[in-house]
Amino acid sequence: MSKFTIILEFAGGTYIRQIKATSPQGALKKIAIGNHGKAALFRALSEDKPVEIEGIDNCWCCSTVYRGRLALVNMVKTAE
Repeated sequence: MSKFTIILEFAGGTYIRQIKATSPQGALKKIAIGNHGKAALFRALSEDKPVEIEGIDNCWCCSTVYRGRLALVNMVKTAE
């Protein structure tokens, strides 16, 4: 398992979390099953596979429109 830093930009706020998972998509899915206010948003984000950021090691990005607003997530694999 690796540690991923998840950076969410949504509705004028920036939210940061770290979670251990086997993949970037797995990290999103783990957050999506949590009992917190952003779980439904992370469920929407986890429906698509995160895309590797070209030229940057261990970084991924994904986005969705949730309740009419853009949600952008950047993920960085910060530890093995």
